[in-house]
Amino acid sequence: MPANKSPDVQVLEESVEITLDELTRTCRVRAEWVSELVEEGVLEPLSGQTTQWRFSATSVVRVQKARRLERDLGVNLPGIALALELLDRIDALESRLRAVAAPPPPDDAE
Repeated sequence: MPANKSPDVQVLEESVEITLDELTRTCRVRAEWVSELVEEGVLEPLSGQTTQWRFSATSVVRVQKARRLERDLGVNLPGIALALELLDRIDALESRLRAVAAPPPPDDAE
């Protein structure tokens, strides 16, 4: 990558909802595969029937991780669910560690 070109960055907000069609187009996956991810507990739709599901925009990242696990490592759906659950736990623990290790706020009482 040339030094003057920055990598593409996606900014996703939890409050933004996307449709199943938008999710499949963005992640370049089949709707059937997304349905399998929902059945396995990897994804949770916010609302709607199967063809009208709505997802949090942050689901894009989760689907992309799942896709990489399947494509690059050959992990099956139950394995994807377990791997993503463990990654979520690691993220939560790291957040807690950062909160505990954060320096105390300055004392303005002086």
